[in-house]
Amino acid sequence: MSLNPSVLNQNAEPEWKNYDDFARGIDTNRLPATQDWRGKTLQLAFEQGEQMTLNFSAGHQQLSWAWQGESGEDTYEEVRTSSAQYFLNIPLQTPGNECLTLVLNTDSGRVLMVRSTLLPEHQVASGSRLGQSFHVGQIIGMTPLGAAPHLTRELLGYRTLNIYSPNHYYEHFYVNTERYAWQNLRGEQFGHGDMDYATYYKFDEDRYLFTFREKIIPVCSVFFFDFTLGRCTGIFLGLDAAGKVLVSPAGAFIHKMSYNAYPDGVQPL
Repeated sequence: MSLNPSVLNQNAEPEWKNYDDFARGIDTNRLPATQDWRGKTLQLAFEQGEQMTLNFSAGHQQLSWAWQGESGEDTYEEVRTSSAQYFLNIPLQTPGNECLTLVLNTDSGRVLMVRSTLLPEHQVASGSRLGQSFHVGQIIGMTPLGAAPHLTRELLGYRTLNIYSPNHYYEHFYVNTERYAWQNLRGEQFGHGDMDYATYYKFDEDRYLFTFREKIIPVCSVFFFDFTLGRCTGIFLGLDAAGKVLVSPAGAFIHKMSYNAYPDGVQPL
């Protein structure tokens, strides 16, 4: 497929792939979608004082939502990642370049939401065209248990193997609190790799939220890592080669391969 210079960053190397070139089949090893929230209402309170209400349709994968003076009616996807843990994603029809992703636990009452936004090209002088904001909260009506989701350094130094399908093998190295490195070991991007912007939150023991924002391809991700089960569940938001916004489900078997221990007095950012 020929590259579209208006989509990829001008610094893209020859033969660099577009988002839609490698995304096909990247949900092969994803946990199945569920429908537990149909017909229910979920009310959330976030640490900055704002509240959110989600009303799930009884008959369709649709919901209405209201948050901080905004509201909408959109489709959603739900994955029950463990007995009490859910991954919810809501692509926003308006303005069409955003999605809301929530990880919540119905036992602890804890919630973490990520708002991902694709920015217009003219608004970005350098770096990534993707922006993400993070919102920590709780389920209203529950007494929250344990620690609230929080920024963490616990993944730094680890290398993981993420197997999304027989044709999607990716190695990650979590470099510091702002960046991670990746390379493709099998698939359409074989041999390609880069270092991109990343954010890490700890949700619970061996459970993390990981996001990245790429520089070359206009794409970002939100993933929930569950190392107790060896699974990750996530989504990508980005532009395909034709400039169309896509939100794609993804998921993988995830394995810790090694850990880089730093000597005393030497620590990454």
